[in-house]
Amino acid sequence: MTPPQTAPTPAPASDTNVAPTPASRRKTIIISIIAGVTALIVLLAVGIGITYAVFVSRSESGWVRTVASALPIPAAKVGSRDILYRDFLKTRDTVKVFIASEAAKDQGLDVPFDVALETNVLEKLIRQAAVEEQAAEKGIEVTDSELRAFFSDVVAAASSTTPDVGVYLLENFGWNEEDFRQNVLKPALLEQRVGTALAEQTQGDTTAFAAWLEERLSRSDVVRYLRFE
Repeated sequence: MTPPQTAPTPAPASDTNVAPTPASRRKTIIISIIAGVTALIVLLAVGIGITYAVFVSRSESGWVRTVASALPIPAAKVGSRDILYRDFLKTRDTVKVFIASEAAKDQGLDVPFDVALETNVLEKLIRQAAVEEQAAEKGIEVTDSELRAFFSDVVAAASSTTPDVGVYLLENFGWNEEDFRQNVLKPALLEQRVGTALAEQTQGDTTAFAAWLEERLSRSDVVRYLRFE
């Protein structure tokens, strides 16, 4: 006699096929919310820290420099032109190097670095941005070949008192020759040419540049984000 056949016992369902319970769904949602809120708090804290370090204390710490080199944090703006905090730091570094240099001592300019000097650094950059804006509007440019020719003239004029201009720039400003061309000679040439163009516009008025600059910097689209109080 054939023994009766028994139905095979079904294999237990694997864990991956088990539908999540309402309790486990709630737990997942709560964990996601907590993680999101934590991330938001961290971002807010970092943002507040950066805001205070840059705009209030004008920090030059390593982490601030790293952030400023990676992000376009503005120190001020002129119209659509941002003056970046990294450029403010770079210019401020140059001033600090100079007032501690032998050249500053020889000229009686070895003064303490204070808020007035720091404010002047930002105002210098704002002035340059305004001149660059006006130069762009008038189609005024300074080419690299013009800069190099101007630099050669400066070196020739200074050779009697400063035989090695490269060493002088490095020791007294922390610059190389290209830094000097871009940070001193180019702004000077642009300002000179803008001043000439404005004088020609006003029948030779030699005060035209100063009047234009004062008016331009008084507009509401010139904004200073750094605080020096």
